[in-house]
Amino acid sequence: MKSFSKNTFRKYCDELRLSHPSIARIHTTHLYPPYWKRENCFESLCKTIIEQQVSLASAKSSFDRLKKYCTKILPSNLIQLTEEEYKACGITRQKSRYIKLLSETILNEPDFFSSLEKMNDHDAKIKLCALKGIGNWTANVYILVALNRINIYPDYDVALIGSIAYEAFENNKIDNEQAKNFIAQFHPLQSIACCYYYHAYIIRKKIKFIP
Repeated sequence: MKSFSKNTFRKYCDELRLSHPSIARIHTTHLYPPYWKRENCFESLCKTIIEQQVSLASAKSSFDRLKKYCTKILPSNLIQLTEEEYKACGITRQKSRYIKLLSETILNEPDFFSSLEKMNDHDAKIKLCALKGIGNWTANVYILVALNRINIYPDYDVALIGSIAYEAFENNKIDNEQAKNFIAQFHPLQSIACCYYYHAYIIRKKIKFIP
């Protein structure tokens, strides 16, 4: 259950860049990645669900509209919204269903998020993936950004795979397994390596990312 924090993040970055030339090259060009952190809470998991298969800009717009509409992102608020109300916030019928089911789960299991903190990565992923609408990508991104676990690879992340292809494979197209196998060399600091490749992608694409 090893994790990183704001105080230890750069220490792990240094450990990685000093031992892996591929990370050192990114660091020379872009310096340290930001310390991206979301709270381990209902709002953060809702935000990650909304980010599924859309651009960060689109997801942020939808989430901001939802938060403005509800005032507070709470399960007791979101479970009451209709499909039409979600749609008005730019959230699809499928995702609105996932959020309402998540709301129901949290209302019935108020210690859901605190229990994740006590679990190892594998068990936390199983618990998250047991929720309707949460698969490998959503679970792994949440475990990386909200729990800050140190050895995570978010499967099927298009931005991450694209960045690895650009930085390490001369921009030749690669698939998830190739990217995953590449990141495996950074064990037990795979999360830190992923942060470097996300960082390079965000700068190259001029994307603004707010956790």
